[in-house]
Amino acid sequence: MSKEQFTPQSNEDDRPVIEIPKSVVKIGAVALATLGLAGAANTLGLFYSPKSPEKGPSPAHQVAQVVEDYSNGVITELPEDTEIRTVTLEEGENPTSVAETAMEEYNEENPENKIDTNEARSSIHETSISMKEIYKDETGNTEIQPGAIVNIAIGDINGDGKPSVAITGIEDGSK
Repeated sequence: MSKEQFTPQSNEDDRPVIEIPKSVVKIGAVALATLGLAGAANTLGLFYSPKSPEKGPSPAHQVAQVVEDYSNGVITELPEDTEIRTVTLEEGENPTSVAETAMEEYNEENPENKIDTNEARSSIHETSISMKEIYKDETGNTEIQPGAIVNIAIGDINGDGKPSVAITGIEDGSK
């Protein structure tokens, strides 16, 4: 084994300079390259640990998927305990605001089985976007006006045992 040592020297400005032996530089380069490869492999998902659970879609995304399947006719009914509330929009309201109001009312009526507000806002947001697209395709209207009818589902929509809320339809109320 070589006994290379760091030798202090000074440059022309009398500042200390340390000369690092080539073998140390090579070891450092190999270590950095190894870390880089490990990081790239991890980013690409090449490492799998059976101890770490696979993360599937979020509960809000699961709710949105069920609602999308329901609105597209892939499934014909929502889960048995799901309640549909129908709300006619008034001036100043929108589908998101009435769905959040329905969630708050449900939570007041069911304090022992409340809807998680963070998950609910995510599922309301996701389902609102898709239902607005369907509304636009069906009516040609890009803006939802007062008088529009909003259908809101509340119940265990995604089968996780917890209540959820979602917008399941928006209809033109002027018909």
